[in-house]
Amino acid sequence: MHVSTAELIFSDVNNEWRLIKNVFTEDIEHALSKMNGNMVKLEEINPKNQEILKRYIISKIKIHNKNGKLIDYDIYPYQYSRESVDIEIRFKSKKIFRIQDEFLFELFKDHRNIYAIRKNPKNGFSQHEMTNINSTIFMIQ
Repeated sequence: MHVSTAELIFSDVNNEWRLIKNVFTEDIEHALSKMNGNMVKLEEINPKNQEILKRYIISKIKIHNKNGKLIDYDIYPYQYSRESVDIEIRFKSKKIFRIQDEFLFELFKDHRNIYAIRKNPKNGFSQHEMTNINSTIFMIQ
């Protein structure tokens, strides 16, 4: 089984959600290379690699409000290590929305995206979710 993890944390200071996704470096580089048509190595953090990763993120993660309208999000520069890449996005939303996460499903049919969700920053994680190839969407309420 292939797995990537994510933390989704609400900040009541600025009414913002912060999604931090941790993906194995080899897996995300493989996906980006396949999408881009040539080898992508994220070790060198530069605007070109950030743009390639941004295109992939936008194609794989969709966030909808309770009425189904897409929610825009900001993508922050990725953090690289040989083992994994951390991807951070931030968005503003009420506490009811849906996330569609299709990361790496084009490579691995057994892939799972596992989320730990903290709706109240003072408490621990209040919800856990997982997406797979047959179920790519979950709701935050």
